[in-house]
Amino acid sequence: MPFHIFLSQWLSTYTGGLEVWKAWKDVLLFFAVVASLLLVYIKNGFKDKFFWAITGLSVLYVLFHFLIWAINPDIEKNPALLATVYNCRLFGYLILGFATALLVKSHVPSLTSQVLTKTIFKIVLVVSTIVCLLALLQWFLPKDILTHFGYSVERGVKPNFFIDDKPDLPRAFSTLRDPNSLGAYLILPITLLSAAWFRLKSARMLIGGLLALHGLILFLTFSRSALLGAVLAVATVLFLQYKAQATRFLKKHWLYIVILIAVFLASFFLARDNYVVQNVVLHADENTQLADPNEKRIAFYQATAKSIINQPIGHGPGTAGLVSIQTDKVVLTENYFLQIAYEIGLLGLLLLLYLMYKILKRLYQRQDFYGRVMVAGFVGITFSNLLLHTWSNEAVAAQWWLLAGVLLLLSGKKSAKSS
Repeated sequence: MPFHIFLSQWLSTYTGGLEVWKAWKDVLLFFAVVASLLLVYIKNGFKDKFFWAITGLSVLYVLFHFLIWAINPDIEKNPALLATVYNCRLFGYLILGFATALLVKSHVPSLTSQVLTKTIFKIVLVVSTIVCLLALLQWFLPKDILTHFGYSVERGVKPNFFIDDKPDLPRAFSTLRDPNSLGAYLILPITLLSAAWFRLKSARMLIGGLLALHGLILFLTFSRSALLGAVLAVATVLFLQYKAQATRFLKKHWLYIVILIAVFLASFFLARDNYVVQNVVLHADENTQLADPNEKRIAFYQATAKSIINQPIGHGPGTAGLVSIQTDKVVLTENYFLQIAYEIGLLGLLLLLYLMYKILKRLYQRQDFYGRVMVAGFVGITFSNLLLHTWSNEAVAAQWWLLAGVLLLLSGKKSAKSS
């Protein structure tokens, strides 16, 4: 999925039909989910109550979009349908991963163990490493290189990104849609590598090298939401996985940590007028060419909250978020959860949060390394979603939700012994 946009833009220059290339992934997902549900029913019936409960709630979430659409019949049809796909494919990925694990369990029980889980996560790291290497190559190549592969604003994807449109401050985005999406995509691999570095002493050199590469590319995206999300995710997984060690470390070195934080904050304050700090950290200086992104985000939050209060039932799918760019009234909430509340109302948001709670609870109950990595990754990506429309990106959504679906069934530490 991280290569979908690149391949769509490039191959469509030879074949035409760019919209078909863009849409095939979601069409494929729909038929894959339907086929997997039929196969699970044929092989296992309704034995796994949790699987069918999640499926039922996911279908209800989809129907909720159409219900709010029916209540607001004047909204534009194409953006409404596209927004419904963007919002609901999270659970499409989840069901597909869960169904795959169920089918594997019924056919090859010996594979439902830590061995298969480890293999899946290795594939995740291989793909993310390729994405990082392409981003590093992109950094040194001419900034218009992707125009030769069909990238252009007219075709729906920018060929390059800069902080505040300043040519001396480029941002890496590899084969994803934009730098913020790339940064959010790297949160889970960085969380996995950070936890693995403490766990696997024999492979620390390899893991450390991969972690340095992923960290460098995350920095080169200059995505503040992703960087803070990654820090939060790594802190979460280290606390969950190494709670006792972390507690002892904090008790022993708390004074040094406080001093270090104080020095960092003081340094930032003293350098607040520096050109690099103004642009890289704050993304705006006194010579900014665009509106201050920090002020814009606050204004978006205030306007969106006011609209939600005035119409808590929802304005309809496609009326907010990235899809709303295709309409006459653009509403960028700069917050995924505010976007959902704006589109399908407070009840729709509560349903989304309840589904997320059920998934996280199940992952946490695994009480193993991979379950904790997934929970921590979700924490970091969720932080990014508080500042952007992160879950709308197909690469980020597919990475976490497919893995979550698979891990809802695969054995954790306790059950792996018996299998």
